[in-house]
This record gives sequence, C-alpha cells and structure tokens, in this order.
Amino acid sequence: MKTWWLALNSREQRLIGSLAGVVSLFIFYSFVWQPLNENIEKGQKKLTRQQELLTFVSSETQRYKAEKKSGNNQASSGSLSSIVNRSAKQQAITITRIQPQSNSVQVWIDNIAFSQLLVWLEQLANKEGIQVETIDLTKGEQPGQVRVKRLQLGKV
Repeated sequence: MKTWWLALNSREQRLIGSLAGVVSLFIFYSFVWQPLNENIEKGQKKLTRQQELLTFVSSETQRYKAEKKSGNNQASSGSLSSIVNRSAKQQAITITRIQPQSNSVQVWIDNIAFSQLLVWLEQLANKEGIQVETIDLTKGEQPGQVRVKRLQLGKV
C-alpha cells in the first residue's frame, strides 16, 4: 500500500486524500450523526405523546373525583328491591327469587348468560349506585350460562 501511495504523483495524492475526507464525512454522517438526530426526534415525539396522555389522565381523574364527590350517580328513587326488579326487567332478566335484607337485597336467578349478568351488574353499579356485596355462581345448563345461587346487592 505504501509503495502504491509513493508511486502516485502529488496531485493524485491530494485528490485521494480529499476523497478519503469526503467519504469519511459521509460515513460519519450516515452512521453516527443522522441516526442520533432521528432517535432524538423520536424521543421528543414520544415524550410529547406521554405528556399529553398524562395531562388527559390527570384531567379525567380530577373530573371523576369531582363527580364522585358531588354524588352524580343518578340513582333512582324507590326501594332497593324495586330498583333491582325494574332494572332486571329492562335487561330481560328473570329473577327467580328476591329477598330484602336490612340494607341489601338477595337475588336468585336460574339461568342467565354470563355476559348479560355482567352488563346488568355494571348498569346497577353505574346508573343506580348499587354494588355487589357477595355473589355465588355455578355453571349453567348451557355453555356461557350461569346459575346465580345467591347475589347480595347493596347501595353504596
């Protein structure tokens, strides 16, 4: 390599040296500078998205706490058993037996689709302010169905 270099005239040596400098700059830019800049941009975009998400979650948390504190759960009027009966009829659920307790009500349902039961319980919790205190389920007659042996509901 050294003999080849020395065999070149000075003009060719300067030209090859300049070309080596340009190639070195290109390699440095392509493999070091550009990837660093792209990663910095990606990081800044990700940080911005995460900050927006944090702002959204914080505002929604404050709104939720304010609504919960003010008691805007839109609970229906009437006795606990009448509310449970009315909402069950709205969801086309047949209650086998209902037994009022002091501050709660116990419910028995023969066969119900598990997903339908969950929708009904969610509606009771969100719209009526009634929570599940205890529940005892067994497998139903058909796949996806359950028997509610005992469901105790109470107002929050």
